[in-house]
Amino acid sequence: MGQGRHFLLILSNAIYQWLLLLIGLFTLSGLVIADSNMTEEDILGDIPMVMSATRLPQSVSDAPVAMTVIDREMIEASGFVEIPDLFRLVPGFQVGLSWQDHHSSVTYHGQSDGLSRRMQVLIDGRIALGATFGIVDWDRLGLVIDDIDCIEVVRGPSGVAYGSNAFIGAINIVTRQPFANTGWRMTATTGSRDTNIASVQYAEMGDKFDYRISASYLHTDGFEGVNDQIITRSGRFQGRYQFSPNLTLDAQFGYSRGPWGRGAATNSSSSQEEKKATESYGNFRLTQSLSPGNEWYFQVGMNSTEERENVDAGLLSDLLGVAPAQVPLVTSGLTDQHVDGTIYDYSTNLLDIEFQQLMQFGNKHRAVWGVGYRKDTSGGPSLRKQGWVAFETFRALTNIEYQLSESMLLNVGAIYEDDEFNKGKLSYRIGTNIEVVDGHVFRFSYSDSWRQPFLAEHLLDAKFRLADGTVVERVELTPETLDPEHLRSYELGYVGGWLEGRLTTEVKIYFEKFEDEVEYIADPTYPELVSVFNPGAILIKSGGSTDSQGIEAGMQWRFTSQTRLWLSYAFSEVDQHCLSQAFRCMTKNDATPRHTASLLVSHDFGGGWEASAGYYYLDDMSWILWSGDIETYDRVDVRVARTFYIGKSSLKLELIGQNLGGDYHEFNQNNVFETRTFVRASVQFD
Repeated sequence: MGQGRHFLLILSNAIYQWLLLLIGLFTLSGLVIADSNMTEEDILGDIPMVMSATRLPQSVSDAPVAMTVIDREMIEASGFVEIPDLFRLVPGFQVGLSWQDHHSSVTYHGQSDGLSRRMQVLIDGRIALGATFGIVDWDRLGLVIDDIDCIEVVRGPSGVAYGSNAFIGAINIVTRQPFANTGWRMTATTGSRDTNIASVQYAEMGDKFDYRISASYLHTDGFEGVNDQIITRSGRFQGRYQFSPNLTLDAQFGYSRGPWGRGAATNSSSSQEEKKATESYGNFRLTQSLSPGNEWYFQVGMNSTEERENVDAGLLSDLLGVAPAQVPLVTSGLTDQHVDGTIYDYSTNLLDIEFQQLMQFGNKHRAVWGVGYRKDTSGGPSLRKQGWVAFETFRALTNIEYQLSESMLLNVGAIYEDDEFNKGKLSYRIGTNIEVVDGHVFRFSYSDSWRQPFLAEHLLDAKFRLADGTVVERVELTPETLDPEHLRSYELGYVGGWLEGRLTTEVKIYFEKFEDEVEYIADPTYPELVSVFNPGAILIKSGGSTDSQGIEAGMQWRFTSQTRLWLSYAFSEVDQHCLSQAFRCMTKNDATPRHTASLLVSHDFGGGWEASAGYYYLDDMSWILWSGDIETYDRVDVRVARTFYIGKSSLKLELIGQNLGGDYHEFNQNNVFETRTFVRASVQFD
């Protein structure tokens, strides 16, 4: 009862503050003079069409859940050089750079460790999550920022559209199509921390066949004093063949490889260790359009990953705290040797098959339905079982959109998902969108979602071997079967356009209740002989819960055809209930920050000159495991660019400054983010 009153208080205060803002905007609208150079595209382009919320093409204002679209103009204005940074622009998102081997964590409403396993990530509709751990290796996507056309971000439970991977949200990265910039295109970035990023692309359009082929290179030393350097080489192909006006085949292939430093401080025993990984993928989608609003597709996606990690944990005598001569007595005959510790040493293969059909019934009713099959196959020392382990998942889904009246829209969606570890679960969502006046929509939705743990969560082990291969210890990190995580979410939202469409605003007020959360537990009584986790093991168990509530707001304002502003803000309040010795309740800060904010402004001065500036704020928080308490930080980035045109070709030069102020800590106290500068050049030949 007390939680309900508290949420109502937050809700009433949020509505009151938002009404004050709306009144201010009405007043301001009378003061701002419309730019005579504004076009219809400028006005209407700020209410984008999206697919990611329900799998139905719809506007952001018709979606049953909050959405943010990071468009190409926003991407360029940010000046970011790595993809994860872009999500600093999204309300309620947090980014933690480099928890290990330059791996970045991207999460919504916090409550995450470095693995971020509760959000689906897609590239042009293709699953980009790792099969074993359910995480995204952003450096191995085979993409650089220049490849991206836009990013659709679903801010809320999306399991009804994509399954349990999309427990708290979904990200769909939409890449540039071959027709967007045909011919040769090259980009190069160089700057602080020995960062060098280069890509070359070639795109061509034909009568029936369009394609783009690209290669990229990424190198950075990461953070000073941390072994998180990286060298990644990637190649990618995407093509579309038009069999007939109504039948097309889309194909994508990619390959990425490189060594990653393991992320340890340079004074640790593993300061020189590195992890080697390769990743390859292929995706085929056959689509037939029967009539406007009626089409089907059949898609087959494949992914293969191999990671090799060997960690020198030190001499057995040092780990036992005894003299080398005493080792045989303590260990029943084992000799003193170096001990190798392995956690991330495995191979995986993923197969995902899906059929989907869109259907239009008159002017009021649309629907999509689909079925899917996914098989994850993994093997290696990191898993409990010997040999290869297969993990199969079956899913069936539907989403229905019905126009109840001219001003009221109903969205209903459901998915049934079943795998080998837990009984099948049904997730569903119902939402109503009401247009109170032209261009102003209020939304209410409720969702009930389940997340099935990934293969590694069920079967992950930590093994410690002697140099001769003898297993000294095996720590079974998941001693009992994990239950599915459960989420109930309530959302009240608003989307509106002001100032003749030049200003769009969005607000979301929410309450979320997580149950049976998978927790990391420090168990000092767990039986073991030797462990890099000493004292005690880190175990994975079900049973935590969290109540989360708050408000998020976003605004895009096109002052003139040359000047644009993006603003985001999120307030969250959480009540965490942890199992005994759970890591996320051992810190002073919550795993969800109370406040996050971003502000980005860009201006085109004409003559090829443009400039932009960004401000980013993150409140106190603690990433679960491998982190600890992180204090509040803010940063200011600035970018200046000049474009030169030579016939139909162009050259853009950019000077980028990041964090033009004091140093701050990213993800953990080892990662000090200082002021960084970069120069980027982009050349387009037509």
